[in-house]
Amino acid sequence: MKLFTAITVRFPNIVGWLETVALTLLTPLAGYLLNRADPFFVQAAFPWLWFGPLLVALRYGVAPALSSVSLLVLLWFAASYSGLINALFPLHFMLGGTLLTLIAGQFSSVWATKLRRSELLSGHASERFEQLSRAYFVVRHSHDQLEQNLIMRPVTLRQAIVELRDLLTGGDGAISHELAQELLILLTHYCSLSSAAIYAMHNGVPDAMPLAQCGQGAPLRENDLLLRSAIESRHTAYQAANRLNDEDQSCYLVAAPIRTSSGCLLGVLLVTDMPFMALHRESLQILAVLLAYAADNVEAAGIARILITVYSDCPAVFGTELVKMTRLKRELDISSTLVVINLSPGPRRDELCLLLERQLRGLDHSWRRDIGWSVQFVTLMPFAGTASAEGYQTRLDTMLKKQFQMSLQSPGISCKHTLVSGEEPIHQLANLLAEDV
Repeated sequence: MKLFTAITVRFPNIVGWLETVALTLLTPLAGYLLNRADPFFVQAAFPWLWFGPLLVALRYGVAPALSSVSLLVLLWFAASYSGLINALFPLHFMLGGTLLTLIAGQFSSVWATKLRRSELLSGHASERFEQLSRAYFVVRHSHDQLEQNLIMRPVTLRQAIVELRDLLTGGDGAISHELAQELLILLTHYCSLSSAAIYAMHNGVPDAMPLAQCGQGAPLRENDLLLRSAIESRHTAYQAANRLNDEDQSCYLVAAPIRTSSGCLLGVLLVTDMPFMALHRESLQILAVLLAYAADNVEAAGIARILITVYSDCPAVFGTELVKMTRLKRELDISSTLVVINLSPGPRRDELCLLLERQLRGLDHSWRRDIGWSVQFVTLMPFAGTASAEGYQTRLDTMLKKQFQMSLQSPGISCKHTLVSGEEPIHQLANLLAEDV
């Protein structure tokens, strides 16, 4: 059993080919046992021989199906050469079965591609939903903090996150010492941490030295129960009051992984001391959301670092989504659209930009470029083709006429759109923006 498992791990497609051979040989073997005069069921009322290749085609596609048919042909000639069959080669019988098998194989390949595309779209939607859930929680808590602690804490959570985002923009996909220190200051302020440390992780193992620490810090103990639980579950783990006397007591109060929405583990926060009254569900929720927000932006900056290097004002999330949409176009031919609206200087330019932001769909991402003499408002519309872009422009045109008595054809406003192609995102943006500047 272990040998078979090792072979399947080393050769992942071997099981499919073994099933192809088994299904192909099953019917001729049954025919030989039941009717040696016609083991291939050529004279039978129903062509039972093609059950094997048909099942192979539906399960594995065209290539294994052709292999199954070829194996049957070779088996026929082998049986004819050995004297088990004296009849002539059934050309029409074999040709009809081959065409039937190819049709089934093509059907299987088409649906496999559709399923793969659906799974990819579903995964992307789930990731966006998780990010939106976290964003909603941040906004709600920021509002509560603004109401309750406006005098004691004049800095809101939203403002703190904006400052954190500025540090995250220049990242390369990993948590730096500076970022870890700023993140820890933010966590100390909002989660009342007394002693804690942030450790970077590589291949699921935390580094020996912390990136940042506060108070007495949190020495790393790799075999600690709470740390192992947080790494394995990839969720925040903490000590409950009813487990303080257990033999497996941890030296940490909280162990929180710094995990992205896509599941990548970038680091871990270890807390050894915090006020007892601060260790509650809401505080842990804030902790998890801030860590997840930081992790997502670090990953985004790493993916789109080339784009952000050239366009320093490009939001990391915008660059990341453009990279993803380019990859989807290249691999699965899923269309997305870039729309650029150029606004010349004018007294109502800020109002126009606000209107453009309000017209975005839930999946869209925007980027406002202030280039001195004008403003470019770039919108990325994932999973949208030319029809969606034209509908977006029609919607904008209607709103401009209604609120400003203007249109997209008015002086000082220009608009164009293009489909996201499979070439490098930096080249697509350069070509699109250069023509409007």
